[in-house]
Amino acid sequence: AIIPQVRYAPQSLQVDGALLFKVFDGTVVVKDLAATDLLGPAPHVYGNIDMRNLDLDLLTQTFSFGSIQGRLDVTVSDLELFGWKPVRFDAFVASSAGNYPRKISQRAVQNITALGGGGGVAAIQRSFLRFFDQFGYQRIGLSCHLTYGVCEMGGVAEAPTGYVIVQGGGIPALTVIGYNRRVDWDELLARIQRIT
Repeated sequence: AIIPQVRYAPQSLQVDGALLFKVFDGTVVVKDLAATDLLGPAPHVYGNIDMRNLDLDLLTQTFSFGSIQGRLDVTVSDLELFGWKPVRFDAFVASSAGNYPRKISQRAVQNITALGGGGGVAAIQRSFLRFFDQFGYQRIGLSCHLTYGVCEMGGVAEAPTGYVIVQGGGIPALTVIGYNRRVDWDELLARIQRIT
């Protein structure tokens, strides 16, 4: 990690420059980091985060999510935490540019589908797709605009009745579509905790 100059005055923290971390064979840069009432009962923290070229295989193995091969970029802008809980941000997770293997396991597909409520898992189990362990994909992407405890969701492309989270590619290919545009943040966190 590289940590730039940090200034602390009573109840206020300011980071001059950017924090740089090397994780999951990629980079994480935290910019515009500031905090007030840091040692109080309800700290207020602001910042922007850019993660580039993270190794999805390392990441998904760490969290027992199911296997995904590929690379991932994450952008979180206008992040605001109050009492260490997110109250506002714009986040976008997407496949990194470049040429690399892109495979996703059936377990990872089921976990991604469970984020949307789980109806798609039963559909996969009833179809011929249950005979495959891995699927090819072209792109993976998910976005969340969080305000007032509600996440406005999006994906890598629009679908007739929702948004595309995993765009299939190769043989066999599988596309995962999200249908809920507005998701309660606490419910989304509970779903993530269940699948990881």
